[in-house]
Amino acid sequence: MKPDELAIWGGAPAVRTPYRERWRQIRRRDLVPILAHAWRDVSTLAKGDGPIAEFERRFAQLTGTSWALAMNSGTAALHSAFFAVGVKPGTEVIVPGYTFFATAAPVLQCGGQPVFCDIDPRTLLADPDDVERRITPRTRAICVVHLWGNPAPMDRFVDIARRRRVALVEDCSHAHGARYRDRSVGSWGDIGCFSLQGPKAVSGGEAGIAVTNDPVLFDHMLVLGHYGRLKHGQARKTFDTDHISLGLKYRPHLYAILLALGSLARLDELNRRRQRNHDLLCAELAGCAAVRPIETTAGGTRGGFLEFVLRYDPAEAGGWNRAAFVQAARAEGVPIAEERYARIGDRGRLLPESPIFGSLDLARLGGCLGGGGGEAGTRPDLGLPALRAVADQLVTLPAFTQVPERFVRECAVALRKVARCAAAMASGRGARRGLAVVASAEESGTTSSVENGEHGASRSGERTRLPARVV
Repeated sequence: MKPDELAIWGGAPAVRTPYRERWRQIRRRDLVPILAHAWRDVSTLAKGDGPIAEFERRFAQLTGTSWALAMNSGTAALHSAFFAVGVKPGTEVIVPGYTFFATAAPVLQCGGQPVFCDIDPRTLLADPDDVERRITPRTRAICVVHLWGNPAPMDRFVDIARRRRVALVEDCSHAHGARYRDRSVGSWGDIGCFSLQGPKAVSGGEAGIAVTNDPVLFDHMLVLGHYGRLKHGQARKTFDTDHISLGLKYRPHLYAILLALGSLARLDELNRRRQRNHDLLCAELAGCAAVRPIETTAGGTRGGFLEFVLRYDPAEAGGWNRAAFVQAARAEGVPIAEERYARIGDRGRLLPESPIFGSLDLARLGGCLGGGGGEAGTRPDLGLPALRAVADQLVTLPAFTQVPERFVRECAVALRKVARCAAAMASGRGARRGLAVVASAEESGTTSSVENGEHGASRSGERTRLPARVV
């Protein structure tokens, strides 16, 4: 295959179908209840009644749990969960080294210390064996993340938590509707936490929700940040506080919950569409050594997804670095980007290497942070070989929902095309042209961002034709 066949060097793009995502998170009918409440001059429900109670009821039904507590973010839900299970100064919570930072940061707000574990490189989820190795007498909880909608092997984690007598929290922020062994994520641990933010499968713009089967844990979350519900809303009447809370305000906005009710009603359809497109992409990439889908956990059914993450192996594509491969694939019309969780910040650190969890002097700060973590705060992190091996190999596509099947197929064809051309260049054919490519993606300022769902190609299919250094 000749290098000139690549679109980045003037060839015909492999993706001919414009990328237009026709699935709308917000429909006109979703706005009607908001307008109705606004017309009545109602913008908040402090007692958690009305639409908030209805949303909590439906979400508890979705997850098969007894109680659900709506909040203003998934981060608030995680903070409430860690607080409820007893995370405090001198304790530790084991979290995956590969996740969004908001899985770990709320541990600090409780005065605890996150301890980062390694991942299973096949699924990108927490490695149960490594989790158990990191448990110490200071461990108060394990937090398992169902990243990219892929359910973790919860039977393993439940067994570990029970044997070692630690709490189990599930971060289900990406995994609305996901199931493991025909049981909903969020229902396996002591508390399950879901984000309802922005591009999530169930979204209120900014909101979150926690689910549990334990009434006392529910009351603990209530007393932290829901003072309007303490008089009549406690599940076990655990606290007598004159109906006031501990000072935080995690109540969700009424209008956010009204929006979330609309997307919750369509969750099954969204998951069916995304699963079909994910399966199609995986099938079209079968046998491609350079670009491989991430394995779904055995016994698991994905849900939510958020994004479709793939693993790129430079050794199978002529040694091209990830940035070069992404730029070439984008020129072909693929809305691809470098994955954003494994390497963070301007320096591309792993999450456990961020100053927030290491070198930042928390003792100078106020609140629980200012007290220092004591012995737990100085405990060094151990190596994370599996995470380090994949951190520079992950790429991401949008979670295709309502797009033409031919577009998904063409994306797979384009990824194969770039990989074949890169390999051909490495074998000698086109090496001269490869030497002429000297501008890196970073130097040309084209490193893409997927914050808030942004990917390298526009929704209208606009293609980028930029040079990229290959090594």
